Amino acid sequence: MGIAIIVEIPGGTLEQYDRVNKAMGLADGKEAPPGMIVHFAGLAGDSLVVIDVWESREAYESHLAEIGEEGRAAVRKVGLPPYTHREFEVYNMVK
Repeated sequence: MGIAIIVEIPGGTLEQYDRVNKAMGLADGKEAPPGMIVHFAGLAGDSLVVIDVWESREAYESHLAEIGEEGRAAVRKVGLPPYTHREFEVYNMVK
């Protein structure tokens, strides 16, 4: 069906999130990248949490290849703390 990505960034802030999105050209109401079904972000306790659902692993990997070093540089530039991510195949999704 698709793939869900959950990124949890202890100590991450909404300001850092906004700065990374702006650096990658994803701010200011820009449309989602091809293959992204939904994206949301917010704070949970002291962590920034970002959740994406993609149509397929291939769409997700294509996006990663497209943002490449530019995306990694944006994350380094804003000083995001180390983070983990989890992924799983979506079994069911209700819209």
